[in-house]
Amino acid sequence: MKKFFLSVAVLAVLFLFPLTGFLVSRAYRVPRNVDVDAGKALLQTLDSVPLDEVKTKVAENEQKKLEALARAKRSLKTQEIISLLQSGQLSYRKALSDLYIAGDSLMAGLAVYDILNANHIFAEVSASLAHLETNLSKIEAKHPPILLLHYGLNMISTSDAQLSSFISRYKSILEGIQKDLPNTRIVVSLLFPVDRSKATASEFGRIDAYNDALKEMCASIGVEALDSSPAFVGKESSYGADGIHLSASFYRNDWLIYLIRELEIGA
Repeated sequence: MKKFFLSVAVLAVLFLFPLTGFLVSRAYRVPRNVDVDAGKALLQTLDSVPLDEVKTKVAENEQKKLEALARAKRSLKTQEIISLLQSGQLSYRKALSDLYIAGDSLMAGLAVYDILNANHIFAEVSASLAHLETNLSKIEAKHPPILLLHYGLNMISTSDAQLSSFISRYKSILEGIQKDLPNTRIVVSLLFPVDRSKATASEFGRIDAYNDALKEMCASIGVEALDSSPAFVGKESSYGADGIHLSASFYRNDWLIYLIRELEIGA
C-alpha cells in the first residue's frame, strides 16, 4: 500500500512540476504585442550614466520642487497682504515699511497724497539723475532693505546720443549703490507710460526706447527692472490734465497693488 501511495506521489510531482513551471513562465511572460526595445534602450542609457550625474539630476529636481513650493507660499502671502490692504485692515505704510523710493514728481506723489511715509521718499518735481547723485549719501545712510528708483522722464530726448549718455550715467550710479549697499534689493522702475492725447511732446514717443535700454542695462548688472505698464491698461481717467501725473486712487488701488504683487514685497 505504501508503495502504491509513493508511486502516486511521484507521478503527481512529475506531472505538476512541469505544469507549475509552465504557468509561472506564462505569468511573467511579456505579451507579444508589447515593444520592449524602448525599455531596454532606456536601461542601457541609465547604465551608462555616471552615478554622480544621476545624484545631481535628482538634487536638481528636488530643488525645483522646493522653489515651486516657495513661490506658491510667497504668492499666497502676497495675496493675503493685498486683501488686507484692499479691506482697509492694513496700511500701505506698514505693508511697505521696507520700501524706500527715490525719483521724480511721479514718486513724490506718494508723499504728497500721504500714502507712504515721507521719510522713505526722496523725490522732487523735475528730478533728474543729478537729484539721485545729490541725495545718494542720505539714501544710503538709511540702509534701505528695498530701494526703488524712478528717473528718466525728465531727461528723455529724441537724441540717441543723449539716451546712451543717460544709460551710461545711470549704470555707473547703480554700480556704486550695489557696492555701498550690498544687502539692499535695488529695483529700477521703468518709465511710466503717458497719455499721448495730452502729453503730445515728441520726446514722449521715445519712452519704449528708453525702457528697452533700461531693461538691458539692468540685466547686465543684475538689478531688477519693474515694468509697470500693465497697471496702466484701461486707466486713462487716472491721468491729470498734463497726461503725465496720476491720481491718488491710482497709486492706492492700482500701482502699489501691482508693485506688491510683482515684487512680492512682504511675502
